[in-house]
Formats: sequence, structure tokens, C-alpha cells
Amino acid sequence: MKSEEIDHSNPVRFCHSWKEIWWNVVINIKNRRVYLLMFGCTGLLMLSYFVLYSDANYSNSWSSPFYFGTNDSQTESLVDSRPELETTYSFSSDENKAFFLETAGNETLNIRQACAVESLALHNPSVTAYVLFGQERFNSSSITLKTLTENYKNIRVIGLNMDSYLAGSPLEHWYKFTDWRNGPYHVAHFSDGLRLLTLSRYGGYYFDLDIIHVRPVTYYRNFIGTEDGGTASNSVIHSDYGYPVLQMAINDFPVDYRADAWTHNGPALLNRVLTKWCGVDSLAEMNYLKCRGFSVLPNTSFYPVHYSNWQEFFKQRDSNDKMNPDWLTTEVLGVHIWNKLSYGEPVFRNSTQYYTQLARIHCPATFAIAPDVF
Repeated sequence: MKSEEIDHSNPVRFCHSWKEIWWNVVINIKNRRVYLLMFGCTGLLMLSYFVLYSDANYSNSWSSPFYFGTNDSQTESLVDSRPELETTYSFSSDENKAFFLETAGNETLNIRQACAVESLALHNPSVTAYVLFGQERFNSSSITLKTLTENYKNIRVIGLNMDSYLAGSPLEHWYKFTDWRNGPYHVAHFSDGLRLLTLSRYGGYYFDLDIIHVRPVTYYRNFIGTEDGGTASNSVIHSDYGYPVLQMAINDFPVDYRADAWTHNGPALLNRVLTKWCGVDSLAEMNYLKCRGFSVLPNTSFYPVHYSNWQEFFKQRDSNDKMNPDWLTTEVLGVHIWNKLSYGEPVFRNSTQYYTQLARIHCPATFAIAPDVF
């Protein structure tokens, strides 16, 4: 109603006319508030959907495994691959990385362990070698760790906080809520699980700390080693990021864990997984084609000396020995020293022992700081 149409002559009618105008104004204001509220809610819903959709896409792009044409249900439950873990531990995004584990509770490496790390870094300068301690504290000023990090730019030393490192992984419940520490082989089993988790989460190489590397290894990918051609080994492993074999292995570890069997959760576990993945029962039949891109390297690659002959490395030789053992062929990538058996055998710095000769050539910086007997 326009103001010029109001009858000013009648006070009652004049009063009612202004009440009607005022009421229409109030209704219009309320309607506007409703419209604004509806518009605001719609906008918030659209914004929330956009954020959630973006996060989901980012998460999927991070954790998706490489596809190898398998529908195996075990490969569908992937381990946690959260980006913040990558940032926390500063692991290289480059695929050329190798991991060593110290899980016995020590805060540094001894001479023989340092030799293993140096030999890998020496022969593979494009590989970043990570020495992971099973606890946050380690002695970075110890002579072995300082020697490694000061002489090689491709060596990193990291202490792990197990609670955060295992969070969301298949090992979390096993680590926190089972009695695995009471088992007779708990240190070895902890190492068995940790290497599987690390490779399934980040990809790369894993090597035990008693292997002296004598040649580059980067020509070889997606493999495990074998000690005698018929027994799987988990001392040397490579897996590309997201490879199903390691995903299957880490999922199997806590489900089929046995505290009373030394190899059940390590070499035997890999044998079980590869039997299923490759579709054959014998390790000798597991080749690149049957295993869909995965290989079992021959024993000459890292185990040229059988464990029953481990003393071969520590015998004194004739002074004119030219370091020509028949087992050190061009097929050898690294030499496993069998530390579980040989750790108490002394190495003499000025000797003709094969171990001494290997160390002098393949870990020169570590050998330079070695005492007369180590």
C-alpha cells in the first residue's frame, strides 16, 4: 500500500494502514533471513563435499599399489602409507633407497656392521642408505656413525619412535598387545616384522648388517635371496613401492605369528607367500615369469659361502695369498658373513683373513678406524 493512498481523515483506518505496512516489512525481513540461511547452508555443504572429495582423491593417489593383475584378497588390505610418516622420517621419495635395521637395543654400530653399511654406500652412490635404530635414541657422535655420515653423503641414521612408526599398520596390535617379547627369538622376530613393514610402506632394498657388498645392486629389483637354492632368505630383499608380495607378507606376519619358531616369521613366511603368489611349491621353480615380475636370486648372489663353512672367512692365509677364493666370482653382489655363527670369531686388522681383505677393499673408511682386533 502506498503512503499517498492512506486515508488520513479516519484515525482508526490510518492506524490500521500503518500496522499493515509495518507487518509486511517484518515479513519481508524474515523471508530474507530464511533465504540467507538456506543459501549459507547450501554453500557450506558444497564446500564440505569439495574438501572431502579432494582429500579422498589425494589419499587414494598416495596409497594405491602398482597393479599386477591380481585379485588376491590379501593385497586389498594395504598397510598404512600416510604422507606424514614420510615427512616425519624424511625418507627419500626416490626409489633407490636401502634400509638397515639395528633392533637389538644398541645405540651405535660396531665395526662389522658399519662395514656392511659403508660397502653398500660405496658401490651404490645413487642409493640412499638408511640405518634405522629400533628406538629413538642413538649415539650420533660414536666413531662408527660419525665415520659413515662424514664420509658418505648417501648415508642417513634415524631413530624410530615405535608407537608412531607402527601406528595404523598390521604390526600395531601385535607389537602393543601380544606377548611376543617373551619368545626366545623375539629380537630376530621384531627385525623380521620391521623389515617387511618398512619395505611394504616405502619400497626399496633391505639388507642385513652382516653383508659386505662387493658390486652394485641397482640392476636388480623385486627379489629375495636364497641361501642354498632351496631355502628362501629374508636377509636381502627388494620391493618396488606397493608391490603385492610385500603387502601379502606384512599382512600374514601378525595373523600367522609363532614365537617358538625362529624362521617361521621370516624366511619361511616369504616362502609361504611366494608359493601362493607364484603358484608353485618349489623355490627352484619360482622364476621371473611365474612370479609375475618377482625373482629369487641364486645363492651365488649373496651367499657364496654356505653357513656350514662360515669359518672360511676367518682362517689365516699364506702371506702370498692374492685374495682369489674360488667362491668370489663375478656373480657375487655381496658376501654374507653369517654373524649369528661368526660374531665371536676375532678379525685381525693386519692379517690374511678373507674378511680382513674384503673389509680393506670394500669399506675403507671403516677399516681405517678399526682396532687391531675386532
